[in-house]
Amino acid sequence: MPGPAVRHGSLCNRIEAAGGPVRRLGAVLWLLLAPQAAPAQTVEDLSTLSIEELGAIKVTSISRRPEPLSDAAAAVYVITAEDIRRSGATSLPEALRLAPNLEVARLNTAGYTVTARGFNSPESSNKLQVMVDGRSVYSPVASTVFWEAVNVPLSEIERIEVVSGPGGTLWGANAVNGVVNVITRSAGDSTGGFAEIGAGSGERNGTLRHGVKTADGKMALRGYLTGFDRRSSFAVTRGDASTDAFDGSQAGFRLDGTVAGGAASYTLQGDLYRNHTEWLDTTLHGGNLLGRWTHKLGDGSSVQLQTYYDQQNRDYLVATDRVQTFDVQAQHNVALGSRHQLVWGAQYRVWQSAFRSLVAFGFPDEDKTISLGSLFAQDEVTLAPKLKLTVGMKAEHNSYSGFDLLPNLRLAWRLSDAHMLWTAVSRSVRTPSRVDRELSGGGILAPSPDFRSERLTAYEIGYRGQPTANSRVALSAFYNVYDDLRTTSLTNGGLPIMLRNDMEGSTYGVEGWGSYGVAGWWTLQAGANWLHKSLRLKPGANDLSNFQAAGQDPAYQLQLRSRMNLTPEVEFDATLRRVGRIAVSNVPAYTEADLHLGWHVTPALELSLFGRNLLHARHLEAYDPSNTTPRAIGRSVYARMRVGF
Repeated sequence: MPGPAVRHGSLCNRIEAAGGPVRRLGAVLWLLLAPQAAPAQTVEDLSTLSIEELGAIKVTSISRRPEPLSDAAAAVYVITAEDIRRSGATSLPEALRLAPNLEVARLNTAGYTVTARGFNSPESSNKLQVMVDGRSVYSPVASTVFWEAVNVPLSEIERIEVVSGPGGTLWGANAVNGVVNVITRSAGDSTGGFAEIGAGSGERNGTLRHGVKTADGKMALRGYLTGFDRRSSFAVTRGDASTDAFDGSQAGFRLDGTVAGGAASYTLQGDLYRNHTEWLDTTLHGGNLLGRWTHKLGDGSSVQLQTYYDQQNRDYLVATDRVQTFDVQAQHNVALGSRHQLVWGAQYRVWQSAFRSLVAFGFPDEDKTISLGSLFAQDEVTLAPKLKLTVGMKAEHNSYSGFDLLPNLRLAWRLSDAHMLWTAVSRSVRTPSRVDRELSGGGILAPSPDFRSERLTAYEIGYRGQPTANSRVALSAFYNVYDDLRTTSLTNGGLPIMLRNDMEGSTYGVEGWGSYGVAGWWTLQAGANWLHKSLRLKPGANDLSNFQAAGQDPAYQLQLRSRMNLTPEVEFDATLRRVGRIAVSNVPAYTEADLHLGWHVTPALELSLFGRNLLHARHLEAYDPSNTTPRAIGRSVYARMRVGF
């Protein structure tokens, strides 16, 4: 088939332009993988999960062990590979729009802010823990996720587990308002060749992947190359001549295998990337390497060891930022009798940060080493056949704030096979970052060595069930109490400014989602969330930022999706979403629609056409005047071809 060879050459040209490290890794991977024989593969598993299959999806984010989604005592939404494929998303933040329990706002071509249950803005979206195959991508420099540096080939994602609500007991500090757990497919599930190429009014992209498996099926290896080029967003203010076009390339591999008769398994995976955006002439480059060993013991328990190294480099027009992460963790899952399911473990992480500023603002010490260590344990106790209690605690120590205790208490009541109620009380913290403690400059801003962890106590209640044979519903309500939130304050009524913990208050809200099978070929999905915030300054405090750390959140979000398989080969999807007005930054409410028409020409060839943001030529999603100029997101049309070989 000549088509894939042409796309291979085009993509290699894209990688060639990106720089040496990505090019070298890509060449090595292709030389290793291309000669191997592998069976031709279909583009993807094209089946849509049934209502029953959706409830049986295994998730790991709630208990650090596989359990059916229908049994998870938390507000967790699962984005499947099928959801991502049919959405036409071309980046991880765009795929996260599918989760009704997240706020996703696009700042410009490269930048996004993402959060759960409030506090969304470039300054305040610091309460969401994000992991890719167990590797945290949360930055200790600014307490945020730099989404423009998180490159995950969407075709390799098995599922994304999105938890709204604290996850500190299992996932540590900074899992305050939620956890996003991106899980990619095993190399054994992606053998053969695969090529994807897309182009449209907003971007061009391509991915090339090849995977092989040994004859006995005990070891599999895949490698991939991917690249993209996204056009600049649109200026909102008159006279803004800036541009923010964004392009990048990445190469990576994954090796999976089993030994000891299948009782033990291992994973080794890594990536190298290089991206560039015209905004502040920023180049982002780095890589990661992760290894994991899992051993199943004879009594049904298991032991897992994981370690990874991650390097992120950000070269701005006005600064350079280097962060190296070394992490090692272990966990043990064990059943104690018939009533206790215990998981416990430990983690140690070291960040080495080097920040060089070319302007007045920076850190007094350019180099800094930050460490984190923790021990955790969580026990799921069966109190009665239909009643389970989960009790957990994590003790964590970090270089800035010392010890933090992160407890969690959950109760799940299985009313029947189709209905479950759950409730939870938990505590989590956001630990200080280098910006919180050390940022200073120009006699205007002084370091804040006494900045403490931001604290949350959360109360939740929820329902998950299957009211009818062809429907599923999940509802949850929460009441969050915050203390020691960040403020930007004068000292003794004048300069310098310091960052303090002088904000407190509460938020509450509801969120829900569901699906309904209208017919075997037609499914409707809906989701909504509503949020109210009541935050205030502590007595005698001031905040020059005017509550910027409180976030810029709409009061509500709504989404409705229709998925139709018109014939076994033709599919049609429509999405309508509504986002409320953001009063604090005067971002108007907006309603947008997306459409998708797909044709599976053969099991190995798929053609798709997507229309995004079709109701308006341009719209504004987020704006922080202290961070950047406002940029509008435009309507786009996008065509994609996927080939398996």
